[in-house]
Amino acid sequence: MDDDLVAFAVAVARDAGRTATAAFFDGAPGRRRKADGTEVTDADVAVEEQIRAAIARFAPDDAVLGEEAGESGGGSGRRWVVDPISGTGYLTRRMPLFANLLAYEDEHGPAIGVIHMPMQRETVFAARGRGCRLLTDLDEPVRAARRTRVGDRDRLDGALVLGANQHAWSEDVLAVLHRRVNLVGGIHHAVVHVVTGRVDAAVLVGQGYDDVAPLPVILAEAGGRVSDLDGHPVLGGNGTVVAANPGLHGQLLALLDDVPHTRGGKALR
Repeated sequence: MDDDLVAFAVAVARDAGRTATAAFFDGAPGRRRKADGTEVTDADVAVEEQIRAAIARFAPDDAVLGEEAGESGGGSGRRWVVDPISGTGYLTRRMPLFANLLAYEDEHGPAIGVIHMPMQRETVFAARGRGCRLLTDLDEPVRAARRTRVGDRDRLDGALVLGANQHAWSEDVLAVLHRRVNLVGGIHHAVVHVVTGRVDAAVLVGQGYDDVAPLPVILAEAGGRVSDLDGHPVLGGNGTVVAANPGLHGQLLALLDDVPHTRGGKALR
């Protein structure tokens, strides 16, 4: 991956974070419900428009798939995937847990992934063949980012596992995990804590394509694995996610094999 391309992706996500943070302190005006029941605000729309405009200037022939405006443009065979504010429900409830997600796909598949958490002042990003890296200050230059990797725990019993949208999990998933691991919820975006080695794994449900688009390259470059709960690729999967180091990933899939995953309910996105 070209240095300028990676730096552009990180800069776009950070700029999105500044706009989202301003909206957070302004009270997230224009709050409403979309057809799928999830929340959207004027800030979600404005941030996506901001990102689209930046991409149009930088790479006018690339397609863009955004959570709010769908897919547009194209011709180059490359595509950007945008979740302008991941966790709008947190933003509107004035909980500083939202993120800005950006992914870049080329003819070989996932190429760049960025998860920017502006309120935590952290950015995780990865480029294919270049490793996964962490920035811990909003003004820290990309070249100063340090390498980060998943942890090396090989024992599932007692592992620290972050969950998301547990209200939509089946009782079977909750029970099976509760018996074997230390399960914690309400931390967004959980994968950031997996690839920095702070926690051992993450289990998520109710994810859209824009939510998972950054994950394949980020987990791969951090030495981890990610799939849906059936073991299939998350891109085009069933909206569930299990992310961990290779050993724990396999153990979690085996543990949850043939267990119904969801019971309905709207995911917080």
